[in-house]
Amino acid sequence: MPRRTSSVRRLAIVTVLATVATTLLPIEAALAAQGGEAVVAKILWRVRVGSRPDLMTTKDNAERDGFPNDGQIYYLPATQVANTRPLYRLYNPNAYGHMDHMESLTPGEGGYQTEAPVGYAYQAAGNAQGLSQYRRTFNGCNGDHGSRSVNEPALSCYADEPLAGAFGWPRFANTASSPLTLSGGGVTVESNLAAGGAVFQWTHNGVQYLNRRDYGRELQSSVFFDRGNHVQSNPTEAGDTWTDWDRPAWARHGSPLASASNNTATLTQSTRSVPIEFLPQTYAGGGPDNPVIYKDMLLGKDITLNWGGLGPVARYTTVLTSPALTGEPTVEIPTGYLRAEFTRFFTYDAISQTIQEINQSPNCPDSYNYYHYTPPNRGGVIIANSSLTAAMGVYGANKSVGGSVSEMLLGNFFSNPTACGGGTGDHDFATSKWSVIHKGNLGAGTKTFNTYVMTGSVGNIKTYMNQLAAWGNA
Repeated sequence: MPRRTSSVRRLAIVTVLATVATTLLPIEAALAAQGGEAVVAKILWRVRVGSRPDLMTTKDNAERDGFPNDGQIYYLPATQVANTRPLYRLYNPNAYGHMDHMESLTPGEGGYQTEAPVGYAYQAAGNAQGLSQYRRTFNGCNGDHGSRSVNEPALSCYADEPLAGAFGWPRFANTASSPLTLSGGGVTVESNLAAGGAVFQWTHNGVQYLNRRDYGRELQSSVFFDRGNHVQSNPTEAGDTWTDWDRPAWARHGSPLASASNNTATLTQSTRSVPIEFLPQTYAGGGPDNPVIYKDMLLGKDITLNWGGLGPVARYTTVLTSPALTGEPTVEIPTGYLRAEFTRFFTYDAISQTIQEINQSPNCPDSYNYYHYTPPNRGGVIIANSSLTAAMGVYGANKSVGGSVSEMLLGNFFSNPTACGGGTGDHDFATSKWSVIHKGNLGAGTKTFNTYVMTGSVGNIKTYMNQLAAWGNA
């Protein structure tokens, strides 16, 4: 993708950790490294061969590009790691009068010829987060085998033949957006399940606030930590750098979705993803067709709309499940990328009720030039349009008073069009950014971090933050 697209996200990595990856980390070292095991995966695509057609699974780029492509079906480990076994592609030149390919754990099943493995399937659902049983399919109308993920409907005449002892991360075929929508308090949030459940749209009073040029943006969470050998890791809720809007859906690397639900009684939307490394090329074998998956981690949110009856105020609880992380890891709890219509930056101390406008310098080209704000007690940051009639703010309590916040960041990726690109739309290069940061060592298990996201005029947002502070929200 164009460098300036991914650089917006990469700046957060460099800024937070102040370290640069200088060597590739061999994937064999992952079992003992922080964050658990990081798995270099292969994308499995389903293609249509011939006029019948024969639905064939492939991991090969040239083979994929030679046939009509139904899209991504699964991620599987690219090599045989712990608790996996080969998943073979088999071939029969004359099954029911036609050639047929199918996947099997058994070489030569049914007298078929054995081809190379398409990947390595986990043996049990508990071997990694977010796994689903591999679904081979059989067409009772014409005798063809295929495959499908749980995230797509069954094709006509095809019935599932789940493979016992074969599990992978299911994908969303040729779909770039699979929305889960919830409304409350005048706000509608739409999370994209094909991108790990990250919030792709936040709409209030007819205004859609978020920029979603690639899966490093939106409203989501990510983690930063040093994995060793000066390799900085960045597990990301939505996906990795190979997700620019111009890249076809079958080529984008969304984070595997582990769960997603709406509770309409409490107006709470919950999603969890198995985060993937934002820069997969940091790992030996990772790259544009090989996402790197943190198999022992979950990252997501519980977002409750109309919090406290305040209308367009949502409590945003970042939820991280992981092995212990040491060395001062950083978690974005969360970050929001806004359309470049929002160009004015503010900090707000909700205890003294003091607002300050920030003249934020451009962050493009690559720069460490974020504005850093630490609420002395309770407060937040705001990014508004020029007239201050529409804005998004995020509020939180400092760790010193029992909250989750270490600091907040503001970034300007719009006022240097040559370096950042231009436009004010959902998918344009230009964007503005806020981020809430939690720093500190984390124990193993599930950790939660509370912040509060809100929209309205700047005056409205000040009122909402004052109320949250009066309630003592942390």
